[in-house]
Amino acid sequence: MPLMEAVTTHMNIRWLSEPDAEPVLVKASQKELVRTELPFQQGEGHGWIEMLDLALGMHVCRVVHHFEPGEASLQPMSEVVTELTEPVLFVQTARRGRGVLHDRRLDVRLAHDPGVCIFQHMDRIDHRHWADTSATVEVTALGIRTSKLLRSLGEPIVGSLFEALGLSQPPSASVRVVPKHVTAILQSCFTDHLTGSLRKLHAQAKVLDFIIALAGHLADEAEPESRKIRLIRQLREELDQLNGVVPCLDELAKRYELSERVMNELFKQEYGQSIYAYVTGLRLEAAHAALQSTGTPLKVLAARLGYSSVSHFSNAFTKKFGYRPGSLRRGKSGQ
Repeated sequence: MPLMEAVTTHMNIRWLSEPDAEPVLVKASQKELVRTELPFQQGEGHGWIEMLDLALGMHVCRVVHHFEPGEASLQPMSEVVTELTEPVLFVQTARRGRGVLHDRRLDVRLAHDPGVCIFQHMDRIDHRHWADTSATVEVTALGIRTSKLLRSLGEPIVGSLFEALGLSQPPSASVRVVPKHVTAILQSCFTDHLTGSLRKLHAQAKVLDFIIALAGHLADEAEPESRKIRLIRQLREELDQLNGVVPCLDELAKRYELSERVMNELFKQEYGQSIYAYVTGLRLEAAHAALQSTGTPLKVLAARLGYSSVSHFSNAFTKKFGYRPGSLRRGKSGQ
């Protein structure tokens, strides 16, 4: 399949980083754009661009800019004009660095960094790309024919996807925060240890995984409470595996992408007690079982469960069960 067959007549790339450099014309008959060095003025940096044409009406592009140390600024890098024969969904994500995409047709400037994605529904591409020279910039872009999306996923799913992204009829654009675990899938579609058809097959699989993960993320955003409940239930399953070890709440909050306050409130709503109270209960249940089945000294047991002293452990145990831990050792229930 030639590059973007039946969706483009040609792609023209002009280098703004070096105005005297020859532009690149990618014709529809080409199957890919092999890694091509980017023109830089001497001493300013280096970089490259590559494209892969994939099945199912998809193509992916990766651009890397390495800048020499110097005064940081936002510099124009390239101008891309692509004539399309049908609309495409365009996605751009930065693995490293920051930049700006200037869509001259919409006359909007869309800033991007590793925390956000640019989404566009386009029937013609007329872009200028700018890069922040303070750090290396690595960008991955995806173009996929709308007709292929409809054929593969169906009208309801594609309609919901475009609605969630805020993309009306072309031309339209939006910038959205997308979790790293979702964008990382698209960013990994290029691999240097595979060649030929295997490299393309790898890229195609990653693109499909990305679309599925993106659709799932957007569905969760549409039902935030349901998503949070699922996260809280997952959190409880994790706590059950800790064997009474008190977790670090700030690390849990980061992992589940919730604030400590919200995470604790949702847990209390779902299970009737705070995370700390729940873990404390697990610890005491474990202590109760150990007292009945082992001869482990109270001092050792208290320390193993994280209590600073036997008295603290004994008080917590008595408060929960109504009798002191030593009574189990004497064969008494205390009730």
